[in-house]
Amino acid sequence: MEKILYADDEPEVREIIQKILSKEKYEVILAADGNEALKLAKEKSPDLIILDYLMPGLNGVDVAAALQKDAETKSIPIIMVTAYPYEKEKSLDVGAVDFITKPIEKADLLLRIRSVLKVRHIKNELQKIITYIAELEKK
Repeated sequence: MEKILYADDEPEVREIIQKILSKEKYEVILAADGNEALKLAKEKSPDLIILDYLMPGLNGVDVAAALQKDAETKSIPIIMVTAYPYEKEKSLDVGAVDFITKPIEKADLLLRIRSVLKVRHIKNELQKIITYIAELEKK
């Protein structure tokens, strides 16, 4: 079961997203702010992180930047969510791989999640192959 960390300061939104993702058989980890998202990302090693752009304290951009600087979390893909589409470029500049505009449409969310997780899986398989080839070359 793939783990998704969802960070949003709005409890109602977290609850809706949790229901949607749980029905799709994802393990859902919820964070109410950026600091909690950073902590849970390190503790739980999710397969995907979805961040609300605007949160009190550390916003989504701050969290994404911190995750990208940390070797433990750098490879976890990030999807940024916001009600302000003009923030897309800044989100992508700090390491987000995709962007969703609020209000979130269920079909769009699920398609983007599947796509990002598929790319992550392919990258992981490619890394295994590269490591295997490197080991063969040493012999």
